[in-house]
This record gives sequence, structure tokens and C-alpha cells, in this order.
Amino acid sequence: MNGKKKTVSIGIFAHNEAGNITRTLDSLVSQDIFEDILSKTHDIYVSVIANGCTDSTVEISQVYLKKNPKIVGKVLKIDKPGKSNAWNEFIHSADSQLVDYFVCMDSDITFGNCNVISSLLDALANSNEAYLSIDVAQKDTVLKTRKSIFEHISLFFSGLMKQGSTAVAGSLYCARGEKLRQISMPDGLPVEDGFLRAMLVTELFTQKDNNQRILVVDNVCHYFTPDPSIKSLFRHEERLLIGTFINSVIYGYLWEEVASTGINAGALVAKNNRDNPCWVEDLINIYRDSYKTIIPKHFYHKYWKRWEGLSTTKKIISFPIISIASIIRYFLLKKVERRLVHESGLGVW
Repeated sequence: MNGKKKTVSIGIFAHNEAGNITRTLDSLVSQDIFEDILSKTHDIYVSVIANGCTDSTVEISQVYLKKNPKIVGKVLKIDKPGKSNAWNEFIHSADSQLVDYFVCMDSDITFGNCNVISSLLDALANSNEAYLSIDVAQKDTVLKTRKSIFEHISLFFSGLMKQGSTAVAGSLYCARGEKLRQISMPDGLPVEDGFLRAMLVTELFTQKDNNQRILVVDNVCHYFTPDPSIKSLFRHEERLLIGTFINSVIYGYLWEEVASTGINAGALVAKNNRDNPCWVEDLINIYRDSYKTIIPKHFYHKYWKRWEGLSTTKKIISFPIISIASIIRYFLLKKVERRLVHESGLGVW
């Protein structure tokens, strides 16, 4: 990066992460963006966005930031829980109006390389098309020397799902400041990273998808801890399915409204958030009343669609896993459908 210094704002989203935030901050401090050589080209600011915390996340973060000379940072305390609301508060704050690049990350991850953030920044700076860059999100299970059969299967399945994907992992990404400031998130989204990706690849729902807006930097990674039990895993998958459904309803609305009004989706969402905080719930109610089947049929075929693109060898190897995963997905979708008959699904963590 040449010329004047670039301003980089790192936002760490935390909801009751007192047990993890110190480990994540320790890992962040080890990133080479805090070394003297890079401080000549970057002004780095760190914010812990503590939303709806009822534990000691705020206090632990404040003490850490105060004592660590490498970090110029602060804690942004938000009373209302929810990542999409916290994201809006962070991106659209007065301090963020001149930020060149945002790095958004969760408060329970660690970095697999010392140059993860600098690699994401460099990749964006050297791209004429990309608005957002991601690394490889890895389950920390991969670091275990001895893995259970379930862990081996889980890692294999995750690898299959990631192949060729430009899905945005909300646990860590880097994005151009001017692009994120054009976006507002609907409040209560269970899957806000999917919504963010859709806004970027469609130019705020004014153009067809352009996957070149998302840049995958596959030589660096970060680690997250997967759900520790089958029960919590199913709950996590249920949340993702609900969030994907909600996003699909919002996408349909935005395509229609942008086409008819000429107002881009970023401005529409911001206006709706101001005028009617319950606008997404209203959309879901209208959708529910309009369709006999709430969950679209293509939701049930996701894994098989990915399976069709595999090589013959991988098709044979993965067939039993895809079959079992698809059966589980079927029953989870039926559960989600029953749930959505009575509620909107917003705010599901």
C-alpha cells in the first residue's frame, strides 16, 4: 500500500465471551499489522463491540486494552444484544466515517498465521474488483493429534462444503470501508454474514451476482471451536436454516423494491429500520400467509447440488456422508417449518 496511511478499524463482536476474549486478543496482538514496519503504512484501531453482555466481557476487555501498549483500542458497550444491530452501530458510528478498511471478527477465534489480517488487507488493496476478502475458517479440531471418528467425518464434510465456495464467514473478514458504509443490516438477523455477502455481490440488489466481489485468500486461516455436542450442533444448524430462510424472504423483497423504486437496498434497509423496526417480521408474516409451504423445496437439495459437482472418486467416498447429512437436514427443516408457523425466527442465536 503506497501513499498516505490507510486507516484500519478492527471490530471484535462479543456477546458474553468473558471466557474467550483474552485468548482472542492475545492472538490478535500477535498479528504482524502491529509491528513497527507496518505501522508506517497503517493506522490500526481496535474496538471490542460488547453487545448485550451480562458477564465480565466489558471489564476484561477494558483492562486488556489499557495494559497492552501495542493496541490503540476501546470497548464499545451496546446494551441491546444482537450482532446485526451491533454491526450497524460499529460501521455507522462517527469514528468510522473515514475508515479505509474494516476488519470484522468474532471474539472466540484465534489466528493460524501471524499475517492473516495483513494478507486480507493486501489482497483487497491489489484487487480492482473485490470489496471483501476472507481467509479459510478452520475448526480447531484439525489441530488435534487424535481425532474421533465423528471429528474426522465433520472435517471431511466441512471440506466438501467449502470447495469453490465464496461464502462469507462472519467470524473474520476484511472489507472496503466505503462499501460497508453503504450497507445497513436488518435487526435480529440470525445469519448476518449471508446478508452482507448478498448486498456486496449484487451491488445493493441493483445487479446480478458478481462473485468476484468476494476474494478468498486461501494461504492463511483462523480457527474456531465447533459445537461441542450433537445437541448444540443441531441447534446451530437450526439457527442457520432459519437465518437462510429469513434472508431469502428479504432478498425477494429487496429485488422487487429496488426495481420499482430505484432506491438501492442499503438505503431501503436503513429507511425501514428507522420507520418500522418490525419490518422484517411483517415481511415474514406476509410470506407465511402467501405460501402453503413455508420452506422452499430447493432448501432440501443443497448437499446433493454440491455433491453433483464433485469428481467421481469423491462422489463415491462422500455418498454415505451426504446421504446422512441430507436426512438430518430434512428433519431439521421440518422442525424449522413447524417453528416458523408460530414465530418469525428473528433474533435466534
